[in-house]
Amino acid sequence: MSDEKIKIFERALLRERKARKKAEEILEKKSLELFEANQKLTASNKKTEALLNDQTAQLKLIVDNSSLGIVLSQKNNLIKYNKAFANLLGYSDKELEDIDIYKLSHPDDRLQAKKQLKLLEESKIDKFLIKKRYKKKDGSYVTCNTNVSAVKDSKDKVKYHISLIEDISEIDKKTKMLNALNSLSVSILGKRDLNEIGWEIAKNTANHLGLEDCLVFSIDYASKTIKEIAAYTNNPKVDISQKPQMKIPFGKGIIGKVVETGVYSLVNDTSNNDLYQVDDYFRFSELTVPIIADNKVIGIIDSEHSKKNYFNNDHVEVFHNIASLASAQFNSAISLINEKKTQKEKDVLLIKLEKNNEELKNFAHVVSHDLKSPLRSMSALISWIQEDNENIFDEETTVNFNSLLKKIDKMDHLINGILKYSSIDKIDKTNQKVDLQKTVTDIVETIFVPEHISIQIKNTLPTIYGDKFRLQQLFQNLISNAIKYNDKKKGIITINFEELNNKYLFSIRDNGIGIDKKYHSKIFEVFETLEEPNDESTGIGLSIVKKIIELYNGKIWLESELAKGSSFFFELKKPH
Repeated sequence: MSDEKIKIFERALLRERKARKKAEEILEKKSLELFEANQKLTASNKKTEALLNDQTAQLKLIVDNSSLGIVLSQKNNLIKYNKAFANLLGYSDKELEDIDIYKLSHPDDRLQAKKQLKLLEESKIDKFLIKKRYKKKDGSYVTCNTNVSAVKDSKDKVKYHISLIEDISEIDKKTKMLNALNSLSVSILGKRDLNEIGWEIAKNTANHLGLEDCLVFSIDYASKTIKEIAAYTNNPKVDISQKPQMKIPFGKGIIGKVVETGVYSLVNDTSNNDLYQVDDYFRFSELTVPIIADNKVIGIIDSEHSKKNYFNNDHVEVFHNIASLASAQFNSAISLINEKKTQKEKDVLLIKLEKNNEELKNFAHVVSHDLKSPLRSMSALISWIQEDNENIFDEETTVNFNSLLKKIDKMDHLINGILKYSSIDKIDKTNQKVDLQKTVTDIVETIFVPEHISIQIKNTLPTIYGDKFRLQQLFQNLISNAIKYNDKKKGIITINFEELNNKYLFSIRDNGIGIDKKYHSKIFEVFETLEEPNDESTGIGLSIVKKIIELYNGKIWLESELAKGSSFFFELKKPH
């Protein structure tokens, strides 16, 4: 081979070596980049996996510690559930594995639940909310709000149901207590026969509170005897009509002791109580509450139950409220009985009876009217919380729940005030300093005020002497009416005050529907309303307002124009 060819070959070989070296450098660089990228990807995957595990752990922690029962089910079979659900019903995990969730529902609630589930399965709805009762291990039922949502697969078919279950038994219990009071007030309204009043007390108390029985007794101080006047039972095995009426001497048994002391008795294990007397058959629990008027026991409400520890403080409270509500009417009936004994006693007692009957004549309507606004507020807030229950309670929900409890508490105070007012057998009113600015502000915060309505207090309202409850009732009725009859997109209610020489002049103006002039005097009459007969209005609100104002030697009038609004003016005289 010639030198020239050798040189050419050497140059080609050199180029090939350089090219190979360059390729190796590129390969090494790319390999390093690929390795580094792989390391970053591995680290990122680990972070993602750790984050996912952390979120899963957080979700599990929230579910396990939630106060709501959470259930994942498929075709009525329990797939997953949290501790709150198991604790709510009192079952162990092993016991729940073999239970059909459909059979946990109260038989009367199953049909409605089945209809809603069918709509969910057919994808006609995505979720639904239902109030239903669940059977606990001990055989009792707990009332719950159940929010059921569909979980769908990739083909948009319903695969699972997830349920959020909230125990509302306490709220339901409060509602039953209010219903018992309202039903009783309606049923005894106008009745003057002691046996009829006793029967209504026994029947309403037993039915609304789900008691086994309820007995009512009157007191004969002349013969020192406690006489049964009414008995009601929810036990189908007991024929109350065949049972002789009880007569108990003073001081004998639990009932006799309550008559002597005037203090209620709560016994949750009668087998350990020497005072317990067996009536028709032995029962473990007994609650006895006196009906008191003028600091004197005039009657007894008594209930027994076959279970130990059945009665609690909630039962005591509602029994006291029923006794307070019934006391004036009960006392009136007793007065009527005594009146028939002698003509002289009849003449003396007639005035008192007329006053009592006048005060109680429309008591049921007063209670219903004054509860509307707080109940609306409570209902709206409960609905909001129910809609928010798809997710776990957060801080904001907790704050709102506390607000709900505060409103319920205020409503309880209002009811208690009404009940005390109904039991007073004289028209005398208490006089104390009442800060009307604070009173009206509290009313506005307590009642339900729609977002489109604003309430303005133009001048600072004065502090005056009067009965706080009646003044609160006066302003609440007028403000509630102004809210209820406002049809404007932007409702405005203005409260104003002017101090004159010997009186206070107040005004409450609104831009609502207005009132035709021919009705200006008629609307202050009892049971008069401008609405249709089937409307919710009782027609009592403005007559109560007028009555309260007249108690203070004042007067009320209005100026109004249809479609433009109304202005209610009233005067309260200053005390001398």
